[in-house]
Order: sequence, then C-alpha cells, then structure tokens
Amino acid sequence: MIKNIVLISITFFCTIGYSQTETKAKYVFLFIGDGMGLSQIYTTEMYLNSKPNEIKSEKLLMSSFPVNSNMTNYSASSYVTTSCAAATAMSTGFKTNNGIIGKSPDQTISYENISQKAKKAGFKVGILSSVMIDHATPASFYAHQNSRNMYYEISMELPNYNIDYFGGGGFHHPKGKKGDQPDSYQNAINKGYTIANSIEDIRNLKNGDEKIIAINPDMYPSGEFHWAIDQKEEAFSLADFTKKGIEVIDNDKGFFMMVEGGKIDWACHGNDGVSMVHEVLAFNDAIKEAYEFYKERPDETLIIVTADHETGALTTGINYVTNPEYLKYQIISVQEFKRKMTELKGTEPEVSFNTILELVQADFGLGNKDVGLSLDDKELALLKSAYNKQFKGNKNVDADADYLSKTAVKSIAETAAYILNKKAGINWASGDHSGTPVPVRVIGKGQEEFSKYFDNTDLPKKIQKLMGI
Repeated sequence: MIKNIVLISITFFCTIGYSQTETKAKYVFLFIGDGMGLSQIYTTEMYLNSKPNEIKSEKLLMSSFPVNSNMTNYSASSYVTTSCAAATAMSTGFKTNNGIIGKSPDQTISYENISQKAKKAGFKVGILSSVMIDHATPASFYAHQNSRNMYYEISMELPNYNIDYFGGGGFHHPKGKKGDQPDSYQNAINKGYTIANSIEDIRNLKNGDEKIIAINPDMYPSGEFHWAIDQKEEAFSLADFTKKGIEVIDNDKGFFMMVEGGKIDWACHGNDGVSMVHEVLAFNDAIKEAYEFYKERPDETLIIVTADHETGALTTGINYVTNPEYLKYQIISVQEFKRKMTELKGTEPEVSFNTILELVQADFGLGNKDVGLSLDDKELALLKSAYNKQFKGNKNVDADADYLSKTAVKSIAETAAYILNKKAGINWASGDHSGTPVPVRVIGKGQEEFSKYFDNTDLPKKIQKLMGI
C-alpha cells in the first residue's frame, strides 16, 4: 500500500513538473516562397557561389535549418495547383479547386483559417507579402471568395477579422474594376484600421499598435513591390516589413505571422532567372529577421519555410553546362529593360540594331567576349528578330502587362534573358506552375513535426497542434 502511494506520488509530481515546463510554440513564422521549388533555391545558391572554375558551398539560411523535408500540393481539381488552392490548403487544412479562395470546391462552405483560429485563441496575427495584399496567397489567410480574381471583394473582406498587421503591397482595385465602388481603404479605416503608406508613417509604427495596414511607399501602380534587382532606395523591402511586423505584434501571448515572397513566382512565370534569384535573396533576408527573433527565444519560436508550388519547371544544367557566374552580368529585371526599350522607341524610333546590342551588353553582359558571353549567329538572329518586331514593326511591348498574360511577341528583354539563362545552364520547361512537391525547411519549437514527407493540408494542423489552438 505504502509502495503504491509512493509510486502515485512520484507519477503525480512528474506529471505536474512536465506540465509546468512543457511550452508550446508561442511565436510562429510561416514563410511561403510563391513558386519556389528546390531548383529555385539551388540556382540561387549556385549564383551566390559562382566563380569561374570554382565550386563553393555557401547556402541560404533556410538550407541550414535542421529539418529538410517535402510537401505535396495538388488541389482538389488538379495535380498542378494554383496559388489560391494551395494557400487555402495551407491555411485551412482543406483542399479546394483551382481558382477558389478559402471555400469548398462547390463554394458552399467557408473554411475557418489559421489566422481566424489564432485570433480566437488570443494570439496576434500578421500577414505580409511583396505583392498585393489581396493577391491569392495572402488573401487565402483571411478571405473566402469564389474566385481569386474577385480582388475588390477580397479587399473589402480584409478588415473583417481584426488581423493585427498587414504589410507589403496594396490593393488591386480599391474602388472596383471600374473605379465606381466604395473605397476599400476607407472601408478598412471605417472598421478601425490605420493605413501607413509613407516612410515616416511606417517607421513610426511601434509595439502595441493595433489594426495596421502598412503599404510600401514606393511600388508599381498595380500594388506590388519593385523587383529586388531594381530596388529603389525609397522602397521598403520584405525584410523591412518583417522586422517592423515583429516589432508591432510582439507580445507575451504570442503571434502567428505569414510572410510571402510573391514575386519569386512572377519572375518564374516570365522565365527571368536572375530576377528570380534576387527575389529569393530578398525572401532569405526576410527569413533572417525571423531568425534573429528566434535566437532570442529559441524554446518558444518556430520558423517554417516552404512554398505553395513550383513555377517554370526550372532545372539546372544543360548537357552538363553550368555557368552560374554568367548570371551576375544581368543587372536589371526583364520588366524594366522592356520599359527602357519602350522609352527608347518613343524618343528614337529609328535606333539601330547595333545600339540595341550595346544596351543588351550593358544590362545582360551578352556580347562581352572577355567574360565568355560572345553571341553566335543564332543568338544574334534571335535578338535581331525581336528588334525588328519592336522597332521596325507595329508590335508594342507593354512593360506593365499582367505577369500571367501570354504574348506571341518575344521582346528584346525576354530574348536576352533566354539567351543568358541558356548560357548559364538553367532551363525553363514552362512559363507556368508545375506539379512537383515543394521543399519544407524548419527550425525551432516542434520542428520534428515536419520531418517527414506530408501534404499541404497537414501544415496548418501541425501548426495548430504546436500552438495549442
């Protein structure tokens, strides 16, 4: 009898001791590199290490995380997912059809997402992106709409859930497509949100500020960041917004923060390899901000880095050729080189092909024999064809066309990027999404939960388990 009492007492003591020392993941960061597959990560690391005749092994921060696994991402309607279907699975734990945000495939059920659950449990929530905050991936962490293209409806729904901090891009159509509907920014203000869209306003945000929509003061008119490769001094980076977000929502109870590197996907849709690399590097810089926070509270912080899908079916090596050092000679995005060509056509419509070649060499390195980037007859013919269409024909190139728009006209910029990518040994099989599983890189409290191959519907379930919500 005495022996049993002692055993019961020891068991009770151990149980109490465990419950007092066991901690949950109080601070959770979910980083989503939109369109970022394993090849995007590896190409970026090749770029970092690129020196002629030398192989190095410098890695991105995410590659140093102790858990390295993979995640399937098919949607309810296809093995190749769209961003909204993948992000819906990652935020709610349920599959849906391509094109739908936060709702069931038949559009009759609005799924509760992890942001809503975290808020109900008393955690603060931040949602950040380098593209419009009503775009597919960030929207899937708060909205419920029949189509990802219902941008106005998404922006009007945004303030309904009292999410603490939105950071990054703006709204697609704040007054609707025709510009004749109630302003969605004013709708957010009416519901208690503060819009911070100047350098001073954003810098002045402080811990404890509530219901903030922080918008990059320098971005494209449609609401997304400028390309990282073209970064303007006045613009805030994704890392800046992440750092400020941590400052604003840090609290004793904890928080959930989703950070999307949205323009990785856009660069891959356009097969702009170097701009993609710079977007991954900018994404990596944002992860560094979370990692600095993690180092202060390693027993309570969890950082997950993954993707919604891969874009472009990117591969490295063409017939054993890899010359990643060539990528460093591109110093401008395809989009901004398109703009340069459009402006040149407007001022000098009779510009010569040789002048174009000089500009291509300056911004892409092509034609520079001293660095191994001489152009052969076939490559010159490709550039000449693009030049003729842009400058001799009636084909205009819209530098600001939607990134998903398809055109039969290959601009000088796209042609130059294609040639440079090929010389560097990176190959694109597509201008769209692929169906490959995506990488998962994790460090922190409960990291072992992510160590085995899993589906994207399991992601929020794992996070909720670790947060206790």
